[in-house]
Amino acid sequence: MASHKQGYFVTVIILLALLISSALSRAFAARVVELTLSHDGLERKYLLYGPPSKLTGSGAKPLLLALHGGGGTHRGMVRLTKGRFNQLADRDGFFVVYPQGIGKAWNDGRGEAISEAHRRMIDDVGFFRALIEYLVSKHEIDSDRVFVTGISNGGLMSFRLACSLSDRIRAIAPVTASIQPAILPLCGSESAVSLAVLNGTEDPLVPYYGGQIRVFRQQRGEVLSTDETIRIWLTKNRCTPKPKVTALPDLTKDGTRVTKTEYNECGAGSKVVLYRIEGGGHTWPGGRQYLPVRLIGRTSRDINACDEMWSFFQSLN
Repeated sequence: MASHKQGYFVTVIILLALLISSALSRAFAARVVELTLSHDGLERKYLLYGPPSKLTGSGAKPLLLALHGGGGTHRGMVRLTKGRFNQLADRDGFFVVYPQGIGKAWNDGRGEAISEAHRRMIDDVGFFRALIEYLVSKHEIDSDRVFVTGISNGGLMSFRLACSLSDRIRAIAPVTASIQPAILPLCGSESAVSLAVLNGTEDPLVPYYGGQIRVFRQQRGEVLSTDETIRIWLTKNRCTPKPKVTALPDLTKDGTRVTKTEYNECGAGSKVVLYRIEGGGHTWPGGRQYLPVRLIGRTSRDINACDEMWSFFQSLN
């Protein structure tokens, strides 16, 4: 009899948890608005998620731009991250924008006919400048706290934006991406842009150690190694080469281990951080395993990329 009652209570608790989860999902969805911005003769789409009403009117807030990967969508980026940025926005009060690339891609400057965005030479840099300026003019957004993240093609676009819009962007946090040699001439600005990189050593698409990006055996342009990317940014941000290195706890025994290397003594209060994900693939740590491991590699569950990068952004002076 006791066992029967215990089972009943467990069932009730599970049902309540599911109802609460469903209610929260509907609440999040109700505040995700799809909008458009005209730029360069195109109607550009983006999703906007604002802080809850209890936090509005309490001063200018940060803006986070979250960029999908090649072949992805703005809504897919919300799913990939399991809506975690929206939860953090509710907790800490900031705006999240999920833009949509033309042809599901970004013109990240690789200079090859890789996607529709590259072939048509879409002015994505101009689009993001216009989008940031528009959002700042319409919402309670702090123009000195504009951050960018993205995965894969979105991560590569983050690097291009950091180089081309260093007067607008405070920090970037690319995932599964290193800097592409083709944009290095754009990165000469002395404006410091903080950087956090989250890359897996067993990424089968964007190689951790540099070389050709490969998607279904097709070459998609070149990237430098992750370590070389960090060295370039240390020079750009005038950092002291004395990092703090931390082996993060192996929480899940999922075949990955994370080492965090922090350079906190850089010019203009900037920082450079590397999350080296040993055994990690072309994936978002803590996010959805959107394709089988045999195609994209492992998703680390030892950290949540959203939490790590938001903590990084918040730490900046």
